Amino acid sequence: MKNIYALVSLLITTFVFSQTTVYTENFGNPSTTTLLTAYSGFQTGSPVTYSGTADVRTSTPSDYSGASGQGCVFLGGVTTASGTPAKTLIISGINTQNYQNLTLSFGHQKGTNASSNELKVEVSDNGTDWTQLNYTRPTGSGTSVWLVVTPTGTIPSAANLSIRFTNPLDSNVGFRVDDIKLTGTLTMAANDVKKNHFSIYPTVVSNGIICVSSATNQMKKISVYDSAAKLVISKGTDKEINVSHLPKGNYIINVEENGVVESKKFIIK
Repeated sequence: MKNIYALVSLLITTFVFSQTTVYTENFGNPSTTTLLTAYSGFQTGSPVTYSGTADVRTSTPSDYSGASGQGCVFLGGVTTASGTPAKTLIISGINTQNYQNLTLSFGHQKGTNASSNELKVEVSDNGTDWTQLNYTRPTGSGTSVWLVVTPTGTIPSAANLSIRFTNPLDSNVGFRVDDIKLTGTLTMAANDVKKNHFSIYPTVVSNGIICVSSATNQMKKISVYDSAAKLVISKGTDKEINVSHLPKGNYIINVEENGVVESKKFIIK
């Protein structure tokens, strides 16, 4: 019953065009502490890319309600005198151009009770000009814990949105980040869906392949969500997608090409 309810909720999200998930990342489960530039266990891959000087590790995993646990990004404190650059996490290549009312949330853990919002969070639509988002969290005894932060500020609609987390020099405090989530509402231009613009088949999948075609057969953005509304596949393709690695169950495939969006339910047998 829970899975059915989640699937119905996802269908409502898809077709009524209320707030929907644009991007998520839980940083997987690294076997050892690994620099961002060497890590390959990200939940969401190409065209999204990850860079920066921070690392992915399993120490002090996230533990708030709904936390993924396991891997998180650690941005350690660095002094200017050490000569080591400030710790950063940069996520690029998120396509938000057909969304508005964008909201960012993420798990946040600080190393000391005294700290609050030293970890800087910024967004950019070109990778050069950055706009800071603002947040705060409690200080004092017992506040060095994980919690979910939802910064305020404007997140642009862009073909290549970047999000940057920076622990500045001389912060002397370590921060952890997990379960990054970006949600938004489809714009009217994207909502102007031509019915059956795409041919999406089969809807009952037994061979692990879903074919996706259109009149133009250009590159398409494919997103697949499971029955709990979790993004399980995000990639670009012009004709088909392999879902053979997914377990049996109910799913939603969302296809986008040149501003036209269409979604369909399918089942993996």
